[in-house]
Amino acid sequence: MGALSQILKRFRADGRGIAAVEFALVLPVLVVIYFGTVELTRILDANRKLTLFARTLGDLSGRADNPSPSASDMTTIASAATAILRPLDASGLQIVVNAMGVLSYNGTFYGGVCSSWSQNATKRPAQQINGTNGLPATPAAYQFNGARYILAEVSMAYTPIIGSALYRWIFGAQGLTFTRQIPWSERTINEIVMPGGVVCPTY
Repeated sequence: MGALSQILKRFRADGRGIAAVEFALVLPVLVVIYFGTVELTRILDANRKLTLFARTLGDLSGRADNPSPSASDMTTIASAATAILRPLDASGLQIVVNAMGVLSYNGTFYGGVCSSWSQNATKRPAQQINGTNGLPATPAAYQFNGARYILAEVSMAYTPIIGSALYRWIFGAQGLTFTRQIPWSERTINEIVMPGGVVCPTY
């Protein structure tokens, strides 16, 4: 019994395994923090780049050399703006570019879609009124009769490096999706008309 007691005393006093146990307990937390920081950085970067993309898309569309750009012209504009998103995957990017107009009718301002172009998405129908069907209200800067502006709408699904199942659990089956709606002034003498569309109606 004396020998067993001595062995147990030495076992209780032996601290050689404490560091290994502590490391085993702390390591999963450190790994989660590391990858969480990496993902958060990528999310913030993707969010910022999509905003820049939408602004560039609206800017280039609003200063088109041809006030009636063709579908090929719009594809070129979208492709040029897509360079901003690198190295993010832009293959599934949904783009809608709307030529918007504001008119006064019986003393009330009405704003809506005059013509629309889309890529990987459904374009908006002509004369869809602002504030309905997901269209934002007419910006204050364009609340005057005859105002014309571009509304760039973009949507992009975020693809995480790890934890895809966790993202779907948090954000639903579609995962995390970024959406932007950016109004931008038309910078041409003549009204811009999207491919297949017509000029804004007058009353």
